[in-house]
Amino acid sequence: MEPVFSPDQLDSRFSKSSQVYELLRNAIISLQLLPESALNEKDICAQLGISRTPLREAILQLAKENLIKIVPSDGTFVNRIVLREVLQGQLVRDTLEMRVTRLAARNFQPQFEKEFELALFKQRAAAERKEVDEFFALDNEFHQIICRCAGFGEIWQTIHYSTGQLDRVRRQAFALEQQFFMVFEEHQQMYDRLRAGDEDGVARAFQVQLDSTFPSIEILRRERPELLLGGEEFGVSDIR
Repeated sequence: MEPVFSPDQLDSRFSKSSQVYELLRNAIISLQLLPESALNEKDICAQLGISRTPLREAILQLAKENLIKIVPSDGTFVNRIVLREVLQGQLVRDTLEMRVTRLAARNFQPQFEKEFELALFKQRAAAERKEVDEFFALDNEFHQIICRCAGFGEIWQTIHYSTGQLDRVRRQAFALEQQFFMVFEEHQQMYDRLRAGDEDGVARAFQVQLDSTFPSIEILRRERPELLLGGEEFGVSDIR
């Protein structure tokens, strides 16, 4: 079933195009908008009460990330999960985000304790309810806090724009593997190491989380192959 959007989902304090981008991105990642499905721009504009301009700006950004494809004279469609781009997103996390995570341990300030502890409290609650979309959003929120803790909060947007295809795999892993508490424990360990200023320790804990992507890809290949595009010419071992 396609998602039904509402003007209530938009906040007048923020850019319409950036909010529409996030709404569509989340719908694609959660499979509310299925691969190969068409985007009905007229319906989306009517549901959100917006003009075509912010929607087109959002669509262009999603097209840059290859989450959607624009076919001239035919329409706009949700792309399948492009495995090579999943691995590119993994490289971004494995290098850029890993570096930022180490810096967060080096630069940790007590003022971040309440923020991390609230994030972990919410994650545990979502894990207990097995709320996939909420838990996934909180997972990303945790890593966004790490960027701020490192002193480079704005770098989260670079990571976010680079990992759309990877996020689709991560989101489906929650649904297929049901490993909410395993991820929660990984985050708890990361927080403990961050607070202790232990760069090597938090890097080891984060690497465990990063490495979980590879079995998730294989499970997706086995359980939901129709979601994937390409990747037959190489394996995930090519970047490990």
